[in-house]
Amino acid sequence: MRILDSGSDADLQEAGALLRRGEVVAIPTETVYGLAADASNPAAIARIYAIKGRPDNKPLPVLVSGLENAACLCHITPAAHVLTALYWPGPLTLILPADSGTLAVRCPDHPAALAVLRHAGVPLALTSANRSGEPPPSSASQITLTGLGGIVDGGPCAVGRPSAILDLTKDPPELLRHSAAVIGVTGGSGAGKSAVMDRLKELGAATIRADTVYHALLQSNKAMLNELRERFPETFPRLGGPFDRARMREIAFSNPAALTALNHITHPYVLAEIRREMGRVFLDNKDTPVAIEAIALIGSGLDSLCTVKIAVTATFEARIKRVMSRDGLLREEALARLRNQKTDEFYKTNCNMIIENNETAADLFERVDNVWKSHVTS
Repeated sequence: MRILDSGSDADLQEAGALLRRGEVVAIPTETVYGLAADASNPAAIARIYAIKGRPDNKPLPVLVSGLENAACLCHITPAAHVLTALYWPGPLTLILPADSGTLAVRCPDHPAALAVLRHAGVPLALTSANRSGEPPPSSASQITLTGLGGIVDGGPCAVGRPSAILDLTKDPPELLRHSAAVIGVTGGSGAGKSAVMDRLKELGAATIRADTVYHALLQSNKAMLNELRERFPETFPRLGGPFDRARMREIAFSNPAALTALNHITHPYVLAEIRREMGRVFLDNKDTPVAIEAIALIGSGLDSLCTVKIAVTATFEARIKRVMSRDGLLREEALARLRNQKTDEFYKTNCNMIIENNETAADLFERVDNVWKSHVTS
């Protein structure tokens, strides 16, 4: 495997020739290094999947040289015309309707990537140049994969993280991946998630609370309500009447199987709505960080949206007192609620940041500020 110099036109021409012959070539973009192959060559695309160990049910996005190139592959919606004029070339992948379904396309803001596209003469299927599940490389030296026809060394990537992905086949559009930071905030009842979210909002994040989204869906989403009515008819005491949230809470807290069934119904709807809310944030200002609060962040699909996951913890006794005060519960009622929730160990195991909330508000805010500095502004 040869290392090709992005400053040499001869090497960039060779990269294009390798791609036309069906080889897989690692190329730089402004986001991360990617594995590229001729998007019209099924055998070359199969090589990408094999080299990366990528599940074959995950389609590959396509790199194009501009809107005209993309129009040969998919249908350019009015929104796509606006967004590409604003953000292409750049770190924005758009999912657009195509004759065979949908297609994700992007025009990179990197001279070497655009030169390779030009020399290859075809759109390029592209995915990050790492094994599935590992961090994407932001320099050629970080690429450890074998089976490549070559690596185009373009130095360190300017952005260093994957592009935003906006699904324009949905109305309103759904943001599947944000190019700015996405902070997930989770933990048990009474730990202090709301206080952390309030501080993140003060620092400049757009805040989305899964519980608020869920309650709004209970008022408006007929499909979700129909599924709940079929599975939990006792939570609709009157024919055509409203959903009884208190009754559902009572059932879910007393029966783990019922809670699992409830989550199985509601989580996909909440995830889709949060993606739509993130889409609105992105369209308003693509650089705005987002904070998502959810007690079920882990395992609901919301964790896949996050660049950092924060577990907010507190002593069990502190949580009991906070829940009693906040919800007007007796001690035994608060105990019953907390006993049915995940342990602090679960949250600590599945998150990469821990914020303990056992001291003053000033101490809590200082810890949140440190996370902001290290994961948003750094």
